[in-house]
Amino acid sequence: MTTSSFLHYPYARGHVHVTGPTPEDEIDLVTGILTDPDGFDLAMAMWMYKKQREIVRRLDLYRGEVALLHPPFDSSSGAACKKRDGPLPPDIKDIAYTAADDEVLAKWVKERVAQSLHSIGTCKMAPPDAGGVVDYHLRFYGVDALRIADLSVVPVHMAANTANTAFAIGEKAGDLFASELGCGK
Repeated sequence: MTTSSFLHYPYARGHVHVTGPTPEDEIDLVTGILTDPDGFDLAMAMWMYKKQREIVRRLDLYRGEVALLHPPFDSSSGAACKKRDGPLPPDIKDIAYTAADDEVLAKWVKERVAQSLHSIGTCKMAPPDAGGVVDYHLRFYGVDALRIADLSVVPVHMAANTANTAFAIGEKAGDLFASELGCGK
């Protein structure tokens, strides 16, 4: 059994730029993930780790933990992973984490945090002064005849499957493009 948590609403300011005229030219890409101080709450991530661990420890099927999947707590710490032959007693107390344990956990979380699998919003639809890249007609600011019609135009991240949103953007883009080209319905 495995538990995990992800960043569903990460906020990052990165960039992607072409560096030359051919497809073989290297791309200048900086994701910006975890660089915005408001985009990641370390204390919440640490709390989630501890809470998930306590929930799992109280399950009848619990038989210990695989240390490789946990922070490398000192072996003498009460937070260190232990194997068991049977479930824990019903009156088990929560793990008491020391300041040293919290330091290890904070480092581990920062190294392993992941965002949800659907990165979106890299060319968000908004006014230019609000960080927008395209307008509500999917027109790229500053470049004539360039349109963007994919999940990169979504202005804020969503904690949901993105397929329906992608379909809606495609449908709207089809209508907009057909209208611009004079091939309306």
